Amino acid sequence: MDGERLRLARVVAVLAGLVASPPGPALAQTTDPSRLLSAIPTDIVLVRTTGSWSNGERTGPTRIVLLRAGTGDDAMRLFVQWLAVADPRTGRLASVATEEVPEIFDWRAVVDDYRVEPAPGGSRVILDATILTNQQARRYVLTIGQPGELMLSAR
Repeated sequence: MDGERLRLARVVAVLAGLVASPPGPALAQTTDPSRLLSAIPTDIVLVRTTGSWSNGERTGPTRIVLLRAGTGDDAMRLFVQWLAVADPRTGRLASVATEEVPEIFDWRAVVDDYRVEPAPGGSRVILDATILTNQQARRYVLTIGQPGELMLSAR
């Protein structure tokens, strides 16, 4: 399991390193998009901005990252990342915090669909999933707040 966690940590680190420069012309001028896209590991199934967070002077977007677990079945791992501007001159973002939502892997859930909704102080992500052990459909609500604050509940 330590090797697996190390591999997943590397995947998330690569993804964090790929946090794009501000969208628009600056990206096209400084980075070859095909090279950037080819650097995304195939274990990454989904990257989606979910909203924003604010804590005093710091603020930034949040995102979810869904990975294949690499366990021989379709199990997935879900991470939440809180980002903030690392360089005000370029607007480049960096990860402030990353938290795994371990229940997704522990419950052997496969995320089939999702919906992002705004919520007070953060965002809410509705996850439609299938439990691999019994093929039962389940719906979960992931509430994301400030860095490190998240809650998963079943509906």
